[in-house]
Amino acid sequence: MPLIPTLSQLERSCGILFYSTTGKGIGGKIRVKPEDFIVEEITPEGKIVNESLKSLNRGRGPYTLAVLKKKSRDLLPTISLLQKLLSAKVSFAGIKDRRAVTYQLISINRPLAEPIRMNNLEVWAVGTSKWEIRPGELKGNRFTITIRSLDSENISKEALSGLNWLPGYFGHQRFGTTRPNTHKVGKYIVRGDFESAVREFLAEPYEGEPRQIFSFRQNLKTTWDLKAALSSIPPLLLYEREVIRLLISSAGYLPSLNSLPKPLIRLFVNAYQSYLFNLALSERWSKYGLNYVDLGDTVSILDNSLNPSRTIKVTHSNLEKLRKLVDSKKAVLLMPVPGSDLCVEGINYEIYSEILEREKISPGDFSNTMGLEFRGTMRPASFCPTSLEMSDPSEDELNPGKTKVTIKFTLSRGFYATVLLRELMKPEDPKSAGF
Repeated sequence: MPLIPTLSQLERSCGILFYSTTGKGIGGKIRVKPEDFIVEEITPEGKIVNESLKSLNRGRGPYTLAVLKKKSRDLLPTISLLQKLLSAKVSFAGIKDRRAVTYQLISINRPLAEPIRMNNLEVWAVGTSKWEIRPGELKGNRFTITIRSLDSENISKEALSGLNWLPGYFGHQRFGTTRPNTHKVGKYIVRGDFESAVREFLAEPYEGEPRQIFSFRQNLKTTWDLKAALSSIPPLLLYEREVIRLLISSAGYLPSLNSLPKPLIRLFVNAYQSYLFNLALSERWSKYGLNYVDLGDTVSILDNSLNPSRTIKVTHSNLEKLRKLVDSKKAVLLMPVPGSDLCVEGINYEIYSEILEREKISPGDFSNTMGLEFRGTMRPASFCPTSLEMSDPSEDELNPGKTKVTIKFTLSRGFYATVLLRELMKPEDPKSAGF
């Protein structure tokens, strides 16, 4: 059966090229208010992180385990704020959505005597640990999402039946929807084209931005008058202000980029790695499908939470057995997220070689990128939501004459709710739909 191409230019620019479902989308909007998008982390112990979590013990140790609840806040600036406030290191397992109410476990390398409550932010201690929380140290996330502005005739619970074993795309927020260029900045950084990276970061306007910021970037792109830009820069553009200040002082493009926090540099390059993965996944899917396994591939057995566990290289001796395991959904095909250690063969060699040649990069370009190394990893080609349910339609109190539904589901770590939602809603303009 031929694949259904995406309706969205934004998705195409992020390598998200196809749908796995054939039905018409129900439409609608998400994130009309933050409480419409609730994310609750699931710890490795299987505990749901939310208001009810009061106790979690990982042994007597120097680290405090705490719940971080935030509303409409970016995670990295929030973590930086907490570190300054507490004069301590704060660690977390995964980045959560900004336009949402999110709950996640953090670790602090000192005691937390009193809960923290401030604007759209709460932190409270739940226990101690012998070790700090590490990236990826979670089982998954539980989502409760309200979709509004629906026409009742388009809503059917049968639409949920096709939402299983979806493509393992990196989702929209990995690249940005208001300003979808995170991966573009990362591409220029990987290529060593620091001037283009700076110009993309500072001066490429996107229609979804606030008008003042759009006009500022547009004017800077046209004139490249840095002194005038510094005097007129919108207050919210704190990172851009520092980059411009250094450029004016003749620091150069690379030193100016180096003024950005290392986590932000990593975010740019990781987004580019994600873009390359999405392209490769789309290419392989279009030619072979998401479940086809061949010699040279890597497969992982799935645990009870549908997370990859034991990886196995596909050889002549185990090919048929692994194909049966993947077909029966007891295992999943893994595909490389490109990095400095990318090593591919078979089908993936064909696919990744073409993409890297087209992008004019090589794996070695990730090995010393602004003093950082970006190794690759393996990611499932598909994923399956669990505990998926939809409420009965009801009146949308924020949009008279329209209907709303609430859907709940759980995803394994590393997967995106928006990748499921795009299959259900099929928005032509993900940004206006709240993605």
